[in-house]
Amino acid sequence: MKKATLITLLLITSFTLANTNLATLNNSNSGIQIIRLDYNAPNGASRELVLAFTSDNAATDGVDYGYDAAVYAPFSNDLNWLIDSNRYVIQGVGEFQNTSQYLFGLYSEVSGEASITLSSLENFNTTINVYIFDALLNTYTNINDTPFVSTIDAGDYTDRFYIAFMEPEVVIDTDDVTDVTIDSFDASGTNDEIFTPTLVLPKKKLKLSYFENSNRLNLSFDTEASIKSITIYNYKGNTVQSIQSINNNKIDIPLNTLDKNLILHIKTETETIVKQIVLTTI
Repeated sequence: MKKATLITLLLITSFTLANTNLATLNNSNSGIQIIRLDYNAPNGASRELVLAFTSDNAATDGVDYGYDAAVYAPFSNDLNWLIDSNRYVIQGVGEFQNTSQYLFGLYSEVSGEASITLSSLENFNTTINVYIFDALLNTYTNINDTPFVSTIDAGDYTDRFYIAFMEPEVVIDTDDVTDVTIDSFDASGTNDEIFTPTLVLPKKKLKLSYFENSNRLNLSFDTEASIKSITIYNYKGNTVQSIQSINNNKIDIPLNTLDKNLILHIKTETETIVKQIVLTTI
């Protein structure tokens, strides 16, 4: 496909957020592979995004005139591609590689549920896996059949969400009993709950308590868990609290925030445990 043709195809698009209507691309040349995504914002607005792969590497991961369609009138509730910190609705890149990842910019004036849906794969000889990578939670969500759904706080997310095409393999050494996996946790008032890691000896466990009156967390763990540091983030990715050089198996963590949706990164000698917590009022 000639560059001039691709320029025309990529630029036939509406920049109206609520009623985005990308023109049908003429994909007669199988050298252009296209991924279409639909985004629904917490306020009900929507956006269609296109990611186009050029098998001859005519485009790059950077800004390429004629291959990338910029957002000239940014909206306050939107999902875009981020290239050199600027916002785009269409991004043309080089040959498809399943190891590649491309960054989103997600913008929301309100808190609520946002979703990203894979609407179509075009001109791929075989079906590829498409994931949304959440760099804060370190999770990969396959969206081939089911949309990615996340509850977000109002704000700008410019270094958290990516599109990806493979989930890194996690190799677990069964001889290493310090591997820990913990699920999400809802804390209410001064109630507490004990978490038993799935791949460790029964005596190895973490206990998390939330004290609403003083707005603090209390974390206790078996000393054999070898906790090195604890970092608490809000859903925007901002650091709320960071504790280093932990020499005690019990630690009291004051929360200098009113956010009730938080994410804990607990670093051990062998891994980083990522844990979502919701601090609810009785």
